[in-house]
Amino acid sequence: MLAHSNSDESALERVAERDDDRADGLLAAIAGGLVVSCQASSGSPMRDTPTIARLAASALQGGAAALRVNGVDDVRAVRELTEVPLIGLDKRMGARRNLITPTDEQVRALVAAGADIVAVDATEEVADDVAGRVRSAVAAVRVPIMADVSTLDEGLRSWEAGAAIVGTTLSGYTPYSRIDPSPDLELVGQLASRGVRVLAEGRFQTPADVARAFDAGAFAVVVGGAITDPVAITRRFAAAAPRSR
Repeated sequence: MLAHSNSDESALERVAERDDDRADGLLAAIAGGLVVSCQASSGSPMRDTPTIARLAASALQGGAAALRVNGVDDVRAVRELTEVPLIGLDKRMGARRNLITPTDEQVRALVAAGADIVAVDATEEVADDVAGRVRSAVAAVRVPIMADVSTLDEGLRSWEAGAAIVGTTLSGYTPYSRIDPSPDLELVGQLASRGVRVLAEGRFQTPADVARAFDAGAFAVVVGGAITDPVAITRRFAAAAPRSR
């Protein structure tokens, strides 16, 4: 068995330091900002990669600090447009709902496509060992991992396992989490009060919702459909019209 030389160890340390510096820079760029989720489901008229790229460009023009994008093709296309932090994920349909980047192979593919941060499903519904799932993703790539959780316990276990960011993304999407049409600001506050770097996400509809999330201690806030889904936006306004009542 070959022993590592001091020069080999020094080189590895320098690589690790560069990775840490880059991660710190990414997080600093996101802190206190708006992250816009640019996605479209398979049945949407917006569902093609060039359209997603235009959504991303529009969000950046409007002041987004970072973007959250689903799928290798869309991540690659958006990466060509910008150097702002890009959170990549890869949704796959499970037994009951979409699962978020459930395998390390997907994690690596997203990084190869240009993702700066990768979001993974860190719920008990998907991973019996939440901490183990996060540790596996952290070990798979040299980029920060975002753990999408639904409860306080999942968030704390993910943070302790090495997640750089914990998102409240899946609150309301697991059968045992809070079910409510409003953002889970209680979960944001619970995590933030315990020193967790929280990306507030899920059902944010108004600027007032965003402001309340920051008041609760959010590191940053993700808004998706309220900005990038014209079908959902139109439905909300159409519901207020007399003929819809």
